[in-house]
Amino acid sequence: MKIWRGESKYWKWLLLPLLICLSRFYGLCLKIRSSLYKSGLLKTDEVSIPVLAIGNITIGGTGKTPLVERLASRMKEIGFNPGIITRGYKRTRQGTFCVDSINDKAREVGDEALMLAKKTNIPVFVGKKRSHAIVEAIKKNRINLAILDDGYQVKNVMKNVDVVVLKGGQHNKSTDLFPLGPCREPIDRLKNADAILINNGNIDAKIEDIIFGIPTFKMAYRPMHLYNIKHNLITHYNVLNGKKVLAFSGLGDNKSFFELLRTLGADVVREVSFQDHYSYKNKDIEELSSYCDVNLIVTTEKDAVKIAGMTIPDNLFYLSIEAKIEKEQDLIDVILRKIKFTGVTLPDSGGSRIQKYWIH
Repeated sequence: MKIWRGESKYWKWLLLPLLICLSRFYGLCLKIRSSLYKSGLLKTDEVSIPVLAIGNITIGGTGKTPLVERLASRMKEIGFNPGIITRGYKRTRQGTFCVDSINDKAREVGDEALMLAKKTNIPVFVGKKRSHAIVEAIKKNRINLAILDDGYQVKNVMKNVDVVVLKGGQHNKSTDLFPLGPCREPIDRLKNADAILINNGNIDAKIEDIIFGIPTFKMAYRPMHLYNIKHNLITHYNVLNGKKVLAFSGLGDNKSFFELLRTLGADVVREVSFQDHYSYKNKDIEELSSYCDVNLIVTTEKDAVKIAGMTIPDNLFYLSIEAKIEKEQDLIDVILRKIKFTGVTLPDSGGSRIQKYWIH
């Protein structure tokens, strides 16, 4: 990732020929896959309810999971009965199933899937094939809106709305395809998005030109509270102010979490970064607990679900956050307009009656 951000130019030049070859091969595979779907040799399934996909175009953390949580909750407030559909990355349980937020373990169902189920109280269905998971959710929970987590690259299910999250700032300077750069698809694919959210900062002029005319919104993380894991207690995040903190996380972008703690007044004296979706062991927590020069140990809610049942020190907290969207109602209106044009059933503006909208 340092190569993508332009922080390791020596290694980039040394590996450049290999990275270029691998990137071109990856791009060729993407073109073949797209052609197979266009020709009908690979099938795109249609489901009986609208599908809202939330995703990104780069590898690494962009903030899509907090956005899934926020939009799922907002659509429920409007009057939908939404279900979150995810593949459950790095899960050990096979098949298609609904996450049990009380009894399931992160390693079984996936850390993000379990966190979303615990935090939203919205059914979360896990499955390799998204259309099968949606059908199961309709049967078992009567959902009337499917929200695909990490759904922008999904082609085997028909989608009504594609919302893409971009990371702002200068973290990723490269727009090359993986592994030469961080992009999962050619950057021009952003033209197919129905809405763009820019997380924490601005984007460069090249991307601005590509997304010109697409409804675009700013997004940031808003802290909610600190949660003491051992004692099941909630406290205000302002207790971080002036405290010496050991911060650890296993995210796609750990630096953003550490910087967020600093903006809340924490004196982050130790940063411990794990790889994204890292599976913690007891010895990891023991080692993190061994430092005597800190007042608090703070992690993320996503990481917290993976250390449940371990020996937790008294001073270990997780910071709960939510996505704050500038002009959020305008984004909701964009989503609703896209859904209305499919001839599906929608709640009215008050969320109390059901109306029918058709293409005119």
